[in-house]
Amino acid sequence: MYIQVYDDLFPDYLKDFYELTILGRSGDMGLHPSIPFKCKYEDTAVDAHGRAPMSFFHVLKSSAANSEHFDNFFEIPRSYCKTHNLALQEILAARIYLVLPYETAQTHGRPHTDFPFPHLVLLYYVNDADGNTVFVDKQHRVVREVEPRKGRLLVFDGSLLHGGGIPRGGPRCVVNFNILCQPKVRPPPHAGGPG
Repeated sequence: MYIQVYDDLFPDYLKDFYELTILGRSGDMGLHPSIPFKCKYEDTAVDAHGRAPMSFFHVLKSSAANSEHFDNFFEIPRSYCKTHNLALQEILAARIYLVLPYETAQTHGRPHTDFPFPHLVLLYYVNDADGNTVFVDKQHRVVREVEPRKGRLLVFDGSLLHGGGIPRGGPRCVVNFNILCQPKVRPPPHAGGPG
């Protein structure tokens, strides 16, 4: 089960920039984002009464187009790949998700995978929040949880069933990249030219 957590991959100024750009924190701690969000019915988190938390999303990259904000967040996959000497082959999708606090007995949304083929998921936590990301086995038993912390990057095999946590104390925001990458091939040592 490939799950890695990185807390020191990004400098503080970049963490602050992402938080300010997405959440637009003001003195009153209200949400004033500079990114245009669309409302999303969170069907993976519907409770027994048919209610779901209020959530929003912004597509940074899809098969159809890139958002004008995409370049600001490209540092997330670039830093990960550079640190691990990986060649980034393709960004399948990139999205920002914002879930508002919600009182429910549920702790997380329904476990899922983003794509039905091999890929890597990079999940960047924009802010400190409650609502852990969970991983479940085939019987849907939670086998691992990761707490949202500002600047934390969670990287995992995209075939793993995972569910986003439902926050209760404040908004929970993540930037999600689905990527394809492979180890960089090092050129063979120079053998010398013709004599």
